[in-house]
Amino acid sequence: MGFRSWYGRVSLANKITIAMILGALIGFIVGPEIAVLEPIGTIFIRLLKMVALPVIFFSITTGASGIVNLSRFKKIGSIFLMYWALSTLLSAATGLTWAAIIKPGAGIKLAEKPAEFGQVDILQAFVKWIPDNVVAAFANYEMIQVVILAILVGIAAAFMGETDAGRFMRNFFQSGAELSMKLTSMIMEFTPYGVFALMAAITGTTGTTVLGSLAKMVLTQYITYATIMFVIYPLILIFYLRLNPIQYYRNVYPAMVVAFTTCSSAATLPVAMEVSKKRLGVPEDMVNLIMPIGAAINQHAIAAELPIYVLWVSQMYGMELTPVTLVTTIVMGMILGSGGASVPGGAVVLAATLLQTMGLPMTVVPWIAGIYRLIDMPNTMLNVVGDPLGGVIAANALGELDRDIFYGKKRVDETK
Repeated sequence: MGFRSWYGRVSLANKITIAMILGALIGFIVGPEIAVLEPIGTIFIRLLKMVALPVIFFSITTGASGIVNLSRFKKIGSIFLMYWALSTLLSAATGLTWAAIIKPGAGIKLAEKPAEFGQVDILQAFVKWIPDNVVAAFANYEMIQVVILAILVGIAAAFMGETDAGRFMRNFFQSGAELSMKLTSMIMEFTPYGVFALMAAITGTTGTTVLGSLAKMVLTQYITYATIMFVIYPLILIFYLRLNPIQYYRNVYPAMVVAFTTCSSAATLPVAMEVSKKRLGVPEDMVNLIMPIGAAINQHAIAAELPIYVLWVSQMYGMELTPVTLVTTIVMGMILGSGGASVPGGAVVLAATLLQTMGLPMTVVPWIAGIYRLIDMPNTMLNVVGDPLGGVIAANALGELDRDIFYGKKRVDETK
């Protein structure tokens, strides 16, 4: 078997990992001269920036146009959306907090002198989030304005109902989302080369100290996920739902295993729906409404993950985050995670998008791509664990949660 034949059989995730290891090794051996490869990595980053706007716009419009159209399930949907907003906000704040405590970027100096965020009036910053020119929002890469525009456009399309125009717009958004995903997949094929070039350049110029910072960043991700899964979720189960957290994890364990091994919320959705109906005691109509929406937008791990990147990079570049940048980081973590988590290679695109929005260097994006498999497994598992919890909360709020099924005292088919 020749090299080309072998290489063609290797998965993209493994190619990226191999490229990162080889890049770090060769950069360390060659030294600063290896920086001649950096333009290859720059091309990769520019491609990510190119695809980010259409990915986010079409993903959010597609999701918003479907979420608002809840028809007779408005009450169920409103409870779940309230859970999504509060839990996602808490997840983003948890990631930001642990990054501030652990300081994964501390001790690394990637700039000659500290860069600074501009001093911005908080009220004016929020006012400027509202776009006054659609074309300018895209042309100037005003990501927050594009996100808000996408939400409003999606909601408007949902309120158009089942008219011909309404169906046309929702199909258009869906087609745009699929096209954007395909474009992203094409760009991701270039990822190993971009990762190799930038990892070689950064290791050749800064040495191996950056690898320690990368390990601390991954550790920060793990601690954040563990906090959400083993502290926040159990507190909700014990004090709000009056349920046993251990029993909850026993019930959702099959979905956790599938999520961890496949790294795909979409692939895990059928299993998560099954355990919600037959193990958690959530009514079937609630499961059918909530779980597909949850798989699309209820991404607690993504919301927690993205703010960690912002603090990590700002620490390495000596940048002080102002209150307005902290608020923006949390909000963008919520919105971007909910809008684009299902995109193939989405974490790399979302990381690039968020760093660009925050005015931060995107040097670390290929590093994230190189080790993302280590983050993606627990990340997807946490996302999947949080979705059925929203269904349990909705069922409990409406007095329809079957606690006998939850505790295994009654089989689901006995209720038919």
